[in-house]
Amino acid sequence: MGKRLKLDSEKTFLQKSFEIAAILFLLSSFVYVLLKWSILPEQVPIHFDASGDPDNWGPKSMLLLLPLIGTVIWIGLSILERYPHVYNYIVRITEENAALQYRSAVTLIHFLKNTIAIMFALLTRESFLIGSGEQEALSPELLPLFLTIIFGSILLYIIQSVRKR
Repeated sequence: MGKRLKLDSEKTFLQKSFEIAAILFLLSSFVYVLLKWSILPEQVPIHFDASGDPDNWGPKSMLLLLPLIGTVIWIGLSILERYPHVYNYIVRITEENAALQYRSAVTLIHFLKNTIAIMFALLTRESFLIGSGEQEALSPELLPLFLTIIFGSILLYIIQSVRKR
């Protein structure tokens, strides 16, 4: 592989807004757990089966792990987002298509990082609700919704990438 062209791109208003929303979701999940800490039972769900029922329980401190993991993923993907010239692409990158391919790939990474961050924030709340007895299982639409969003966006990226090679 030869040296790839390096290009800078600005985030759109929509991308900045989505990023702020994801950060607020993550921060609010930390705050939520800390504010509810005193009423949390000592054991909270830490794993769920395919139907959303808790199948493993652990100490309530594990509830802080969900927003922490979401934050680590968000930070890691934020760093990766800055270096589209090192990504692997399904099409050959040329001077003519580099800007479009990079922009598409960065948009995908941006979308995925924020969607994942929001998912971890929502899972934190769901785990609290189950642990406190307010809910028996994960909301049934949660996992299918996020899987559809994540894999749907990847599929759309692949289609666009191939069409615009």
